[in-house]
Amino acid sequence: MKQNNIKIPLRYKIRYPEQKTQNTHSVFLLHGFGSNMDDLFSLNQFFPNDWTIISLQAPIPAGFGGWAWAEIDFNNLKELPKPEQRYSSREMIVSSINTCVNDLGLNASKVHLLGFSQGAAFTLFCGLTYPKMFYGLVALCGFFEYKKVLDEVNTNEIKNLNIFIGNGIIDEIIPIHLGRMTELGLKKLDLKPVYNEYNAGHTITNDCLNDVLNWIKSIQKQ
Repeated sequence: MKQNNIKIPLRYKIRYPEQKTQNTHSVFLLHGFGSNMDDLFSLNQFFPNDWTIISLQAPIPAGFGGWAWAEIDFNNLKELPKPEQRYSSREMIVSSINTCVNDLGLNASKVHLLGFSQGAAFTLFCGLTYPKMFYGLVALCGFFEYKKVLDEVNTNEIKNLNIFIGNGIIDEIIPIHLGRMTELGLKKLDLKPVYNEYNAGHTITNDCLNDVLNWIKSIQKQ
């Protein structure tokens, strides 16, 4: 693996394509609360060999070697104790992705963002507020309240976003009703997300992963 020497605001791990072309697709990964860039990076093996896979690490220490995109009140998942962290983390994610796309010569029209748990929330946050940057969004085991971004969303610009949402029916961290609220909220923005539920807890099951990979493959034909 090549040495990582791209200067971006966030720490990262990268899997370079076996053969780089001007049409190199990419997937950026956002881990969950208390995790790190190593967590989702293992998913890189499931993506095509000619894609670039980059796992970003959140900037806020969450204890025990973990990191967060924003501090969480686990008694009220709908409200962040420090809402300003949403914006600072979003700007670091967006800046990191833009720099990687430019410095690595990636196809700017085929950038995908995949997040798990809190990373899922930030995937939708980034995608809805910077829709021109992304071709596909994947939000797994997360929750996002669309009302929080209504004043930042351009309904004209988001209409072509491809969105996949997956949630576990027995998720002990993000109850299934929050996943369903996320889907409903996106529909209120006139979006048509692919929404799947799994008989699982707070994890990415094989069925879910297969559905994600098949969905990503399907949207490349559009």
